[in-house]
Amino acid sequence: MKRILYILLGIFSLTACQQHELPEQEGCVLELDIVCAHVPVVATRAIDADLAVTILDDRGQEYLSYSTGEVPNKIVLRPGLFNVRVYTDNQSTWHMANEGKGEGCYYASQLVQMEADHTTRLTMDVPMTNYAVGVDLPDLFDELFTTYQLMLKSGNREVVIRDGERTYFNVADGGFSYTLNATNVDGSSYNHPPVQFTNIGNGKCYLLKYDYGFSTEPNAISIEIINDSK
Repeated sequence: MKRILYILLGIFSLTACQQHELPEQEGCVLELDIVCAHVPVVATRAIDADLAVTILDDRGQEYLSYSTGEVPNKIVLRPGLFNVRVYTDNQSTWHMANEGKGEGCYYASQLVQMEADHTTRLTMDVPMTNYAVGVDLPDLFDELFTTYQLMLKSGNREVVIRDGERTYFNVADGGFSYTLNATNVDGSSYNHPPVQFTNIGNGKCYLLKYDYGFSTEPNAISIEIINDSK
């Protein structure tokens, strides 16, 4: 009986020793450095304040989520595969902002494999998923034309913008058209026929630059589109 008891005590002591010597598993650290693409930010700021982060596990379930302005530079995760989604919180409302003119919408995702006791650095430039259209009128335009209206249309949206303003559209709507109606100081009206522009892409800004076309018609305006991705 004593021998059996000693064996049992020996097994228990060995098991306890093995459990005690197992190292404690530390969480792996994800260091984030994420900004909106093409948007200047202060060099010392690693997380753009306009971005939110949702982290999904390998089953597609939400593991962690941070609202805009609350994303930490370092996140502790368990080992495994994660999908890091970074976005602005206007994914379904961007077209209604700024009195219907819209605003930039940003989104990106990236898979990250986290290893135990290891720090992983993730750097992401989050691209704009829609595009912008702006207008740049020449000097003295307001002195030559008493009124004007620049109408932009894409899909089911029609937006009127003024000099220096921008509006945003969805690439999936297949480009945009623009028209200009203006009345000069002599009371003469100028109506530019609708023009369709389909060569568009995400993250771009298309600037409508107007110049006076005196060579073709007095006080007429010619239109030039330049690709401005800044």
